[in-house]
Amino acid sequence: MKPAPFPARLGLSGVFNARRRCRIRIGSAARLALIAIGFGACVAARAETDRWPLLRPPMFCFPPGVPVSGERIAETPASPRMKGAAEPPEELADFVGESFYPALGSRLLGGSLGAGLQSRLDTYRSTRSGLVNELADELVALSGADEASRQAALRSLAERQNPRIAALENEAEALRRDLIAGGLLQRHVEWGRSRDWIVGVTRFPHAVLEREAEFQIVRAAAYYQDGLLPEQRGLLLEMAEELRLRALAARAAPPPRTADPGAMYFSPAMARLRLPANATPELVARFGRFNAERRQLQNELRDAVLAHDKESRKVRVAAMSDLADRQWPRLAELEKLAEEIRVDLAALPVVRLASPPYIPPDLITRIESYRTQRKKIFDELQQALDVALSMAARPRIYPSMAKSQQAQRADERAAIRNRVAASFLEAAREQIDELRKQYDAIQADLTLVSAGQSDPETGRPLTPDTLLRGYSVALERFETFGREEVIYKSYRLAMLMPGLSREQRRLLFNIARVGLAQPLPWGEWDAGGSQPGPRS
Repeated sequence: MKPAPFPARLGLSGVFNARRRCRIRIGSAARLALIAIGFGACVAARAETDRWPLLRPPMFCFPPGVPVSGERIAETPASPRMKGAAEPPEELADFVGESFYPALGSRLLGGSLGAGLQSRLDTYRSTRSGLVNELADELVALSGADEASRQAALRSLAERQNPRIAALENEAEALRRDLIAGGLLQRHVEWGRSRDWIVGVTRFPHAVLEREAEFQIVRAAAYYQDGLLPEQRGLLLEMAEELRLRALAARAAPPPRTADPGAMYFSPAMARLRLPANATPELVARFGRFNAERRQLQNELRDAVLAHDKESRKVRVAAMSDLADRQWPRLAELEKLAEEIRVDLAALPVVRLASPPYIPPDLITRIESYRTQRKKIFDELQQALDVALSMAARPRIYPSMAKSQQAQRADERAAIRNRVAASFLEAAREQIDELRKQYDAIQADLTLVSAGQSDPETGRPLTPDTLLRGYSVALERFETFGREEVIYKSYRLAMLMPGLSREQRRLLFNIARVGLAQPLPWGEWDAGGSQPGPRS
């Protein structure tokens, strides 16, 4: 027998559908009574939803992206992109690198974690800390050892630790499944269970939604799909980030590109670095081979996830388990290549940081004041544009006319931006004129300061532009070096230190992500409905 729907889903339409199925003739008085009953059911359902977590729709938290080694850490999270977004629970911060992060977030937000799962989480965290401390103590003890002794000691430690790390990863996988499924009288919190769209089946009205759907499915698979290896989950998250950027770029007015074009993924999965400026041709060739083989593995994973979106859970698990068996040997070979790259990187000569060119302190203060005032004006202009665009009408888009309607809407939005910008610039004319005077005076002083100075790398005479650029680049290099030595120390050890096992790298990298203390993104609603929302 089909179970009765939750009260939250029993509205007037459900009442009248039941009436049609029974084909009962009723009078007007009975109709009014039936309407009253249906309305009362809706009100009662809303009250019960507020009272009982089981009846609330789940929310989902996804961890922050992994920054490039040395990158500046954001101080605040990005603004929520949907109404009703929830602030992430603080307890999630200790698990940003774990595959059970989203499921744990749903349990914490819904108040349905339970004492049993909480106890397992505490034990997991304690065991993980013990393994990391054991590894860190050994690395400190080996800091002054010769290379042969260090490699032998690390191999011995890996033999002792790898079985325990594997057991910890198995427990993480069990926690992921149990957090998703819940227990008695607890709702299932797997992402996408309420969606009506399917990649490869649903016809989306335009490319933006199609790319958004692919991003959401691949990201969800990394956290909710059974049958995957830990390395495969990381590769899927790398591919999901690429799909997210494609979805953003497909919009009529894509946001400014923030990805670092010089950064690349390395090992363990999700770790990123920049190719050193003094890399040898042999090292560049090895990186090229590494990236090509990694890309092939990523493409196979992405294609498998998208192709099986329409299949049953049993079929998906079997397909992913089969792919894991086929990719396992290639993942091992890829890690061997990564180890060769680490050895080559360690052999590169240390690059000395050049001092920044000289600029008088009072001139630097004036430059910073000018930049602050200019940013304030641009921020106010952007705010006025956002308000105007948010108030513009959003007509319904029909699939048969999607391209023409999208083009028309883009033209209308461009016209609105032009009108608002012209009006704003006219109102801020005095401020802009004052800024232009400051700019001219600063440029004149920079011309005097740059005279007689040359670029330490090229030997060419500096101009006002190259003087400022060189000063900013030098400061950024010093800041990046400082962040790598302090904030990213564990991150870089997990990524670059030769001799660690794959299991040790994943363990250390997960803890390094916790140490970055990134702001946690807001929770979001499930991908319900007939189309994926633009949540990138």
